[in-house]
Amino acid sequence: MKNLITGTITALAIGGSLPATAQTTELSWGEHLPECCSMYAEALKWMVDEVESRSDGDLTLDVTWGGVLATVGEVPTAVETNIVDLGNVVTPYFPDQYVINNAIPFFWPQPKSQAELGNLMLKWHEEYPAFADELTKFNQRMVSVRPLPPYGMICTSPIRTLEDFKGKRIRSYGVALPAMIEAVGAVPVGMSDVDAYEAMSNNILDCSVADIALVDAFHLDEVANYFIDVPMGASWGHILVINQDVYAGLSESQQGILDGMKSDHLDELLRLFAEAETNVREKWINEGTVEIIEFPADVFLSATMENDNVQSVRNSWKDRAVAAGMPEADAAAVVADIND
Repeated sequence: MKNLITGTITALAIGGSLPATAQTTELSWGEHLPECCSMYAEALKWMVDEVESRSDGDLTLDVTWGGVLATVGEVPTAVETNIVDLGNVVTPYFPDQYVINNAIPFFWPQPKSQAELGNLMLKWHEEYPAFADELTKFNQRMVSVRPLPPYGMICTSPIRTLEDFKGKRIRSYGVALPAMIEAVGAVPVGMSDVDAYEAMSNNILDCSVADIALVDAFHLDEVANYFIDVPMGASWGHILVINQDVYAGLSESQQGILDGMKSDHLDELLRLFAEAETNVREKWINEGTVEIIEFPADVFLSATMENDNVQSVRNSWKDRAVAAGMPEADAAAVVADIND
């Protein structure tokens, strides 16, 4: 296997001894996010340490940060073709490639928490084969998940009424989010999260959808001072994947260590996000740098959930999933889980 590194350890003892040889499997990880600042990065660093510790150094992850090996748009192909062994696929950026694994991003707004969505995705991968089969089509296997916390909007000017949304240019992606933004009279602008800072500082964007911890991590509060707390709910972020052939080439114990990351990594990610949000809210209040505007929930939900286009998007996922090969009964069960 291409990433098998054989290290020779020479032990010196009285009277001399023969060299002892140890084998370490090092896997390459192409991460589009920078090494600093985000809860995603901190959780990945935790995973790196855990994998090495749990394997007694038999398995290690070598992370290259900041999209050097693969940008956010290149990660799926990079893992599929084994340019990198592992990476983070931001599935909402690829709604036509990952139809089934994009179930959650078609349902926005929705009331479920970040933890509930993360556990739902793990549950679906266990119960409904179509989720894993879709990744297998692209030579990938799930390692863990990165659900999004509840999102709001960080804006350069205050938004207190529905009228204030009119004409605002708001960073968007995927399918459901643009429909939701249009429903309140704003203009969706397709853009990745890492580009939001420059776009807002150059007056290309008025707002960016983001959770509170992400605003702080990407320093968006340097270029915008109003966080609009709208009831968008949590949504979907990334699926962490490994090249299927690379996984198959690992030992049974190494596979078991990676398999154990599914829930354990999610738990650590959730802990980090909860801690960060508390700290950021306190910092904003103490420093007076960002005003948190509690937008009227009933007004926002009425404008979005009663919008025909928003409902059309929500209703479209089941048909798309069935067309992609998912049994209709399974697709219906997933929709029921989301709407429950």
